[in-house]
Amino acid sequence: MDNKIKVLILTDRLQDQAKALIEFLKQSGFFEVVGFAENKQQVHSIAEDRNFDYLIIAGYLKNETNYHVIAELRNEFKRFHPVQWAMVDSLINIFCLRYQIPLKFERTLPMDEFADFLRTHKNDPLIR
Repeated sequence: MDNKIKVLILTDRLQDQAKALIEFLKQSGFFEVVGFAENKQQVHSIAEDRNFDYLIIAGYLKNETNYHVIAELRNEFKRFHPVQWAMVDSLINIFCLRYQIPLKFERTLPMDEFADFLRTHKNDPLIR
């Protein structure tokens, strides 16, 4: 029996960071990435025949309609936890260097802490 936590990743920007997260989760041994989608149509295609524990929105979605996939999947009786994993993008780092801002506040958990969060909360009650 496979006890891996199944995740589906959605991002319409910051693909490099999302792919780094995918590799990290795969290498941890605790996760199976069932798919990577760049829009809600791709999410629907992947979710059609796959179950997953988490829909991880990596970064913030530039196309707001992609957020609607959460309600649509719930209406299809999919059981999953949606999680927002927002990342500091390179533009923020460039501005901090340019304007000599010594403190940068990460808006996300580091990947290892994020993975621990996912493992800890997998069995939380689902919100409908």
